Amino acid sequence: MVEVLGGSAALADPRGRHQWRRELTDALEGLALEPYPTPRQEFIDAIRACGARPGGLELLLEITHFVVPALSHRLRPLLDEWNAADLYGTRDWTALHSALDIGLPELNTMVTEVCGDRIRLPSHCATAWHAFVHLACRNTPPGGLPPSMVLLEHLALHADLASSVGELHAWNDHFAQTWKLTHGHGGLLALRAALATDRALGGSVGAERRAEDNAAPERPVIRLFIKVEPDLTPVEAKGRRRGREETRYRLSSRVRYAESPGLHQEDADEPQGPVPRSRISVAVAELLTRMAELWQSRSEDVVLEFFLPTELLNEPVEWWDRDPRLDYANPLLSKYPEIFTHSLERVQRRELHHAWRLRWARWQSQPDKGDVYWCDPDGRRADEHLALLDARIGKRDEVVAMVLSGPPQPGSGLGLRELRLGLDLGVPVFIHHREDSASQAFRSLVSEGLNEDGLVKLPTRARHWKGDSAAGGLDSDEDPARHLSLVWDDPELLLDGGPCAPATFVGGID
Repeated sequence: MVEVLGGSAALADPRGRHQWRRELTDALEGLALEPYPTPRQEFIDAIRACGARPGGLELLLEITHFVVPALSHRLRPLLDEWNAADLYGTRDWTALHSALDIGLPELNTMVTEVCGDRIRLPSHCATAWHAFVHLACRNTPPGGLPPSMVLLEHLALHADLASSVGELHAWNDHFAQTWKLTHGHGGLLALRAALATDRALGGSVGAERRAEDNAAPERPVIRLFIKVEPDLTPVEAKGRRRGREETRYRLSSRVRYAESPGLHQEDADEPQGPVPRSRISVAVAELLTRMAELWQSRSEDVVLEFFLPTELLNEPVEWWDRDPRLDYANPLLSKYPEIFTHSLERVQRRELHHAWRLRWARWQSQPDKGDVYWCDPDGRRADEHLALLDARIGKRDEVVAMVLSGPPQPGSGLGLRELRLGLDLGVPVFIHHREDSASQAFRSLVSEGLNEDGLVKLPTRARHWKGDSAAGGLDSDEDPARHLSLVWDDPELLLDGGPCAPATFVGGID
């Protein structure tokens, strides 16, 4: 604290320091602060005098903020450490401090899990260490563990702190034994066991909804969210050439691990320059290679979730090669069986969220009532077909999926316009053939899947069909499963979860 105060030009000035002393002595009755030969001596005297009074240092910080506002964000973490020393003053915390001196984007979510909504991390808590000492100043619930100890148990499950688990557990073990908080319903061992069980079930935050109460627990997975977004950077025209010959896109990603609800930006996901449309699949393959190196010590399955702009929703992402340099087909689905495609436009445009949530909520309340609408122009002009489609789907709240009459790509007919209409009306699921949705084989395939298992299980059926096709089924030109595309947008998984929601990365919520 002395070093922070001494680094201020305003307090180095005798007049500024005089004002600071006067404000302090006026605020604290009976406090006498004498001028000293050096500013450092005055700071030491003021901190010692205020530290000896209940609430004195908090008042010192308020006065300092009033006189020199820029120092506040540096003093508050130190004040938290001062107060934390009252609780943990009997044990050296150098190693713990070093382990926790990292920033984690999901800190706020962790604190909400630990303390509920009654405590929010202030802006100065930029690292796990800051959060720990801040919670050390908070009241302990009757018969429970101090919130700071509970936070350490949550942090011990974080991938970025795997090498420090021993230090975190040793700290908690020591104080739990000292304060007789090891055993019992609210003790340390009970908490540790509960968190281990929750981790085995795939995490309590963002876990998949069970279809039935007694359904088997979801296995832990790594979810990789990949955003492909048009590059809007202006490019200067050279000579007679104007604009770009090919549209360019930017790729970025976030990771969600089973042991943590947050979204992680890994070092492997370094900012990429824009890539032309023809090289998006290559850029994705390079990203996955870097991620695989990062996950070398992990054993969970990986789920890929793509957020694609509307003009790319027809891309066969599951058939992209993992290594384009090989002279044989090596599609992503062979290594990553679960691949989901989402509409980037829908998630980013917040005016579409209400209708989307409304249809989804109605469906979840009555899962057997979800209808699939087959788009069929039946010889009508485009405007007549779309107007009729708008009226019929708008009237039927139970419609939650549309089978498009054609692929949703520019210049290919009605498919793209039907999809945009569905986005506006909140339809969460789109099904289409990437080349010819009028194919009788395709329509029979989709009808079979819907009739046997219903819409809810169609994504699982589609994965099996594609896996069978890749393993030696019909020729690619004949097998409708190879061309089946499914856009499955679950607003609860994409929008909910506060700072942990995928939409915070994609750009659909603040």
